[in-house]
Amino acid sequence: GSGLWSGRICTVLAPILAMRCVATFVAAVASGVVGSCGGKAPSPVPDCGNVDLGSCGNACCKLSIEVPISTTEAMQTLNASLANGGPDGSYTLQSTAEGTLGFGDLRPFKTGVDFIGQVHHMTSGPKHYVDTIDFTITAAKTGSVVKAFSISLIGGALGDNGQNYKNIKMAMD
Repeated sequence: GSGLWSGRICTVLAPILAMRCVATFVAAVASGVVGSCGGKAPSPVPDCGNVDLGSCGNACCKLSIEVPISTTEAMQTLNASLANGGPDGSYTLQSTAEGTLGFGDLRPFKTGVDFIGQVHHMTSGPKHYVDTIDFTITAAKTGSVVKAFSISLIGGALGDNGQNYKNIKMAMD
């Protein structure tokens, strides 16, 4: 896509698993984006090759992605895309401690982190797993660094079939 993913991946630590509801799955199929890695291992779905086996005590993935735009532009791009369900229609913005939906502005606190945000992603399939994706956005010399962390919300998710990596990759596309 033409989204934020065109930036350089700085760190890949590990990925996660998830599934989404039928209404969203229908919307995703209509858009041509498959947002769930499914149960077949290894998954034949694109971007599902980074499988995590409980590296966070549960399946997870953490990425740092450099993007050539300001922190404000990065936040606005992510928030606008994910507010509409994201590429597969299965993302939902979450409330922040700052009282906003999706992303909170931390610039007044001068912490070095400009924005913080959270979304949920629900997978398609019989179980409809939900994952949480957390973001921080900081300034860099040539734009911004988006740090994203996805974790499976169901306890006991030892393996994710690549879903947590896919959650982040789709959000950044």
